[in-house]
Amino acid sequence: MNIKNNIKNSRILLTSMSMALSLAIVGCSSTPVAAPTPYKPANSKAAYGYSSEKIAVDEYKVLFKATDKTPADKVQQFALYRAAEIAQKQGFTYLAIVKTNVDKKPVIAREVMTGTEEPPVFQTDRQCTMSGCDEVAQPMAVPSSNDVVKTQINDIYFTIDVKMANDKTRLGKNAFTVLEVLSQPLEPKNAN
Repeated sequence: MNIKNNIKNSRILLTSMSMALSLAIVGCSSTPVAAPTPYKPANSKAAYGYSSEKIAVDEYKVLFKATDKTPADKVQQFALYRAAEIAQKQGFTYLAIVKTNVDKKPVIAREVMTGTEEPPVFQTDRQCTMSGCDEVAQPMAVPSSNDVVKTQINDIYFTIDVKMANDKTRLGKNAFTVLEVLSQPLEPKNAN
């Protein structure tokens, strides 16, 4: 009977620990990271990256959501690049930005602060047993050289309305060729 109770209690404890760990992981992952946003699809409404909405046969609204740690020119480039990908997929050769909009919303984010201090030296004690003596490091609470802190940042919502066509004259003098936009690298090449 005692063994059954121990097994039952062990299962309850493991289930509770699993749930607590899951909540901790979800809690950490739902807090944005105060870092530049890379070019990627936004997999949900709250996620960072690009998303789009078809307005008409030849017009799309493209949104790029980023942290304010992402340079403004990168955010604009990412939105235009995504619009060019859509235009190419839809069979258009030209695109023009009809309207732009930028919104900022403050949020609390995680940021890793790196310290410049030397790594801590652990205290050692001499521990002796019948087989001899050894130096043993003593565990102690030491501040880390990398701390995660909460900081306020802004979420940037950069939206462009884009018209697409196969005839440049339909879009005016500010039209881009799709191939011209797609030929620009999203990340600068390393100068090694």
